[in-house]
Amino acid sequence: MTSIPTIERNNFDHGEESMSIDDATYLILRSAMGAFTCRYPPVPKTWNPVDRPHVALLIPDGRGVFAVFLSQPGEGGIGPLRTLETVDLTEMPSKSIIEVRHSSSHFAYYRRDNGSWTKVAEASDPFVVEVFSHGYAPITLSSLPMA
Repeated sequence: MTSIPTIERNNFDHGEESMSIDDATYLILRSAMGAFTCRYPPVPKTWNPVDRPHVALLIPDGRGVFAVFLSQPGEGGIGPLRTLETVDLTEMPSKSIIEVRHSSSHFAYYRRDNGSWTKVAEASDPFVVEVFSHGYAPITLSSLPMA
């Protein structure tokens, strides 16, 4: 795997790079039972400028939850379809939450649990996150800011 520097907050504007996750949703993701567990999450392997796939570590701080990208477009590939290089996710500490974006509208959230990954939520709509709080039956959380 590739070593990608991820030292600072990603403040640059790349359009709608990641979902808007607030502190309360982050806490729910950390405590959700999850739908299933896998050894390694299904991460996108190919970069394209339309869907802009990525893998990001979600980190809470005093101002909310921000994403630190763990993937970047690689040098390999032909034309606009390039490989997507991702850091070795087996090195993430337990209880880490990652966001896996496959397309401009499909996101999945995984939590690191003792050497495996548990799918805790997914979103097929930029405004709604379905959290697997009690197994396969999701609860729906709006990601729209409350007024």
